[in-house]
Amino acid sequence: MKKSTKFRRLLEPMQLKNVTMKNRIVKPPQRLGFVDKDYNITQQGIDFYEAIAKGGVGLIIVDHSFVDFPMGVKIRQISIADDSHIPSLKKLTEAVHQHKCPLFVQIGHVGAEHDVKASGGRTPVAPSSLSQEEIGELYPGDTLVHMTKTQALTIPEIEQLVVKFADAAERALKAGFDGVEIHGAHTYLVAAFLSRIWNKRDDKYGSQNLENRARFATEILQAIRARVGKDFVVGIRLNGGEYGVKVGNTAAEAKEFAKMMQAAGADYINVTAWGYADYQRLNLPEQVFYPEPPEPFSPELKFSPSGTLVPLAAGIKQVVTIPVFAAGRIDPVLGEYMLSKHMADAICMGRKILSDPELPNKIAEGRYEDIAPCTTCITCSETTRGAADVRCRINAALGHEREYEIKPAEKKKKIVVVGGGPAGMEAARIAALRGHDVTLFEKENKLGGVLPLAALIKGTEIENIPAIPRYLERQIRHNGVKINLGTKFTPGIARELKPDVVILANGAVAASPQIPGIKGKNVMTTDLLKHRSEFFLNLFGPKFLGWATKFYLPIGKNVVIVGGLIYGLEAAEFLIKRGRNVTVVEESNQLGTGILESHRPKLLAWLTKKGAKLITEAKYEEITQQGLVISSNGQKQLLKADTVLITLPPKPNLEFLEELKSIVPEVHQIGDGKEPGLIVDAIGDAAKIGRVV
Repeated sequence: MKKSTKFRRLLEPMQLKNVTMKNRIVKPPQRLGFVDKDYNITQQGIDFYEAIAKGGVGLIIVDHSFVDFPMGVKIRQISIADDSHIPSLKKLTEAVHQHKCPLFVQIGHVGAEHDVKASGGRTPVAPSSLSQEEIGELYPGDTLVHMTKTQALTIPEIEQLVVKFADAAERALKAGFDGVEIHGAHTYLVAAFLSRIWNKRDDKYGSQNLENRARFATEILQAIRARVGKDFVVGIRLNGGEYGVKVGNTAAEAKEFAKMMQAAGADYINVTAWGYADYQRLNLPEQVFYPEPPEPFSPELKFSPSGTLVPLAAGIKQVVTIPVFAAGRIDPVLGEYMLSKHMADAICMGRKILSDPELPNKIAEGRYEDIAPCTTCITCSETTRGAADVRCRINAALGHEREYEIKPAEKKKKIVVVGGGPAGMEAARIAALRGHDVTLFEKENKLGGVLPLAALIKGTEIENIPAIPRYLERQIRHNGVKINLGTKFTPGIARELKPDVVILANGAVAASPQIPGIKGKNVMTTDLLKHRSEFFLNLFGPKFLGWATKFYLPIGKNVVIVGGLIYGLEAAEFLIKRGRNVTVVEESNQLGTGILESHRPKLLAWLTKKGAKLITEAKYEEITQQGLVISSNGQKQLLKADTVLITLPPKPNLEFLEELKSIVPEVHQIGDGKEPGLIVDAIGDAAKIGRVV
């Protein structure tokens, strides 16, 4: 098939020593948790990487593998710390190489991020000793950072670690990898020596000058080169800067470090960044814009959730002659631009390839619109910060590639899908791909369900929710699904059509709290909000309407929100950004349940900073023309409001369920109609059912 000319530079081959990349798209290392109790990569992980290789990527860099046990360990990472891990790694390289895809492995030591459970409670090591209080000041409000105090490494210990890095690289060579990448970024040990934040030493590895700070990294590079020879590729990942702390590395210092790494034998530089305080999670750059960007914003970065780190990679590209890899929410269009302007030599697309492993093939085939979109919801990274399996909002097959393979149906069935939201469209897509005759009914005049309203409330700058219905609608139309818009499905239609299967994806129903005054003119429910905004959302779309509502919004100046879980707090954020005075009232003692754990403390702090009143453990007594009456600790209180907004969690939708079971041989209910949840839950539910009907 003729290759796409739109992405000529992105699809151009690239040579790294003896390694030929078929294109300049790189799957960078991400912690995905595909390990067993002994830190070997699992068959699940091998299947995942083989699927990526089949998808046509130019290079895969396997997620961070630790070189030192137990002190270099972080939860759910691969080990390359001794020879016992070579067989499982060799099984991985053989699987990937079947598809003519080169494979590197990232090696490193987590330093201060060490999982103390793995070492029986030993203090993590770092360049210098820092107290837990000092570390806590770097990450205010992040409940998922569990770093303890650190213990300074001695010079003999540093020298031993240099050898362990070389040992690990030699194991990688024996296991069949085509190269290694040293993790010299974020806060891991190599990066910590480069950083004045973590390095307060006064010896030859100390922070007195750039050369001393870089010594650990350059010695590792030299030791690896001496061990593996001149032909084996050895790269290093570096922070292009550190932000949020005054003594963080500058972009200018990062350029000097890059030149030193080249001189020490590095074959390429993979550029990322790290942040503290208001810049936490800068390696996922759009996250620093949630709920609002830091002020003032660093001039070293691009003021945009997309391509925030581009200037850092471009700056390093100017000062080295070895290839530079760029990362940080770079889509194919931006990647093509960067390559054409010589701002980088290769483009890392981590989350985008998790969303669609076939992304490189689809680009090459000119099928850009068929790429399943990454909406940067960070579900993937959030799930792997704990013990849960990695999940993707749009790609339910992530981590289940073998069992989720789409296979032709043994018997073609007549299937009716009720509901055109994400669950309904995903179920219809999968069923149609398997060869079924699929008809979809949607009562509204446009597909998408509640996604357009969700995009309006959440905004489109950080999360690209509108891309989901756009992608799914294109897929179901392309695969021959018959779509009936503006048609409410009833059991009567089922009797007429006589389908073999009905998949109910009819969405949740709004909660109807028994609060006196709930029917008042000053009360706005989510259903009413959806109804009033629907015409304008269909006409203008959520992005334009989100901008327009900053100038006009038919909601009073003072708003009391009933319900303080995910729906209530996101509504509060939306309203505050539009100049409203907001009070949130929640019956339980929890606020923001359902919001990602890394987002919740940031949002709560931001709401408080913006003057929102957050009230918990209160009973809703009555809604009057003046506002909401609540009781707390036996005392009643009137919260004055022009508008009372009801944002209580929705309930399952049982309409027609039992009646349909008496009419249709096979009935499945999925998505919010079955159990209200998040988009990832709805699509995941649909993906399972679509594969079994």
